[in-house]
Amino acid sequence: MLLALKPTDWTVDYFLKNKSDCMKDLENADALNEIPSLNSTNLDYLNDGQLVHFRGMIQDMYNPEYFLQNYQVINEQTGKSSIRSGLLIDRAHCESYEKIEFNSDSTVKSERQVWIVISIPGLNDWAKESLKNRMPIDVQSTKSNVNKSSKRALDDSEEPMDCSEPQQKKEKALDNNAEVGSLYSMDKESKKPQLVSKDYLLNFPIPDKDGKICIVKVYQNMPYKLNQVIDIIGFLSLDPTLSEIYDSPNMTELEQQIHHPPASIVPRLHAIKIIDEKSKYIVEQTNIFSKAECIREDLRRVLSQILFGDQVAADYLICHLISSVYLRQPSLSLGAFSINITNFPMKYKDFSKDLYEILRQIVEKSHLIDMTLGNLNNMCFLPKKDYECDRLTSGILQLSKNTHLIIDETGLTAGQVTACGRQNYNTINDLIIFQKLPYDFKYYTMDHETDIPVLILSESKSFVSCRQQIVLKPDPETVKLYPHVLEAAKQYLKDENRLTDIRQYISTLKHAKFDFTEETSEVIQDDFVRLRHIYKKFTPDDLHSLMVLSRLMSLSHGLNVLKPDMWKRSLKLEMERLNRLSRRR
Repeated sequence: MLLALKPTDWTVDYFLKNKSDCMKDLENADALNEIPSLNSTNLDYLNDGQLVHFRGMIQDMYNPEYFLQNYQVINEQTGKSSIRSGLLIDRAHCESYEKIEFNSDSTVKSERQVWIVISIPGLNDWAKESLKNRMPIDVQSTKSNVNKSSKRALDDSEEPMDCSEPQQKKEKALDNNAEVGSLYSMDKESKKPQLVSKDYLLNFPIPDKDGKICIVKVYQNMPYKLNQVIDIIGFLSLDPTLSEIYDSPNMTELEQQIHHPPASIVPRLHAIKIIDEKSKYIVEQTNIFSKAECIREDLRRVLSQILFGDQVAADYLICHLISSVYLRQPSLSLGAFSINITNFPMKYKDFSKDLYEILRQIVEKSHLIDMTLGNLNNMCFLPKKDYECDRLTSGILQLSKNTHLIIDETGLTAGQVTACGRQNYNTINDLIIFQKLPYDFKYYTMDHETDIPVLILSESKSFVSCRQQIVLKPDPETVKLYPHVLEAAKQYLKDENRLTDIRQYISTLKHAKFDFTEETSEVIQDDFVRLRHIYKKFTPDDLHSLMVLSRLMSLSHGLNVLKPDMWKRSLKLEMERLNRLSRRR
């Protein structure tokens, strides 16, 4: 059946009447691309009940919410009754001369899941650009229509459902004079707290001035977890009375304001389709594998120059960038490859920032933490349950899978570590060793699996446990010309084709399948026995790290099986790293 309307013109009623055909239409990529993106479109240009798209991370999951799936309405003037649907809307529609028959057999109660979905934490600018969908076809026309509907609303007795400018003012979303860090903004007349501050309400793990947050209503059981990145197609709800209609005597004032904030700040989104995270930069593996050697050489050239001419360090950093957890066992996450780079020339104090700026251009998600003693003692790294308002308060490390975390320890000094500092220290250790993040529920903690590659930059060995310490061996000539080398590396990455290839290379190899051949397994066993004789402290854990390295080295060269020659090459690389460590001591 050919639908009469495009997705951009669907209403809730139209979708419910043509659900099967509409869902088929949403399988068309061209149809999806026409739907406005909430990530990049201001709410002023969107209407209540409009179909939109939002890509974000599940930050919290509330208790299920009860609603009327179907309900019978009686017209008290005529006595006639009708059955209405409560799907994909926030409240049952009932005029002043109508009443809902709650005890009718036709009234069906149901429940829906309620998620808090936020803009993806740490998403870099180039990746944000890929999320941008074109604005509504005629922005000026749309804006004009919104303003006209606002003027008409002044003459109507019934409160309109779309989000217009006068309605946003009516909500008094925030007092601009409120302190940024304060919990409440104040009503100047009553002197009573009206709303929590915007920063407190948005609850992002890391600051994001352009970040968005949605309350997503889900109508079927979905196997998604906290911190997953999802794409949501749904109907937008901007009813200005949403912060009032859920007023409940069972909720504290703070809980009420957190769970039912103004729609002008936190819009509602009624999901009709949810898609797992799929990066636009993941292309067919055969395409990337066929030119992996060439891309790797480009990436190695840039990274080795940034690392003061050290090609060994560049090889380890490439392996780190394409690493991801591929298998979990008790107390072990297979595939994680966190590294600690040390011994860089301290005359270049901004080296950590310079390296991070390069990495931001090639990885989709990242975050830099300046690990000073003050930050260690005062920052909140792990998410905590706030029972006063019944929500999960984000910690800095509540990040989605494959977010690259860079920890800069160059500013860390000796001093007293507080209880909070010790907790943060243990949290980072658990993240690096087990790829797990504890969530603090006050009376107990609950571990959540993560997949966050950690790169530590420090003068000497990191204060946290990191098996792979790489001692830099700077090239004197590169050190001397470093400012010029840095500028040359930036210029090298300005080639859009080269940059796109590198981004696709990293994203694709993170998800590539890999096998160990039987021939190579025998070589590994023989080398393990030999290494135990040479290095008395060489343990099975060291062998595991070496096998992870050889797997990543193979993938970086476009190989999805480990061959004996690549194993030998990886072993040689590891011996060079260990020899540098022994000389350093």
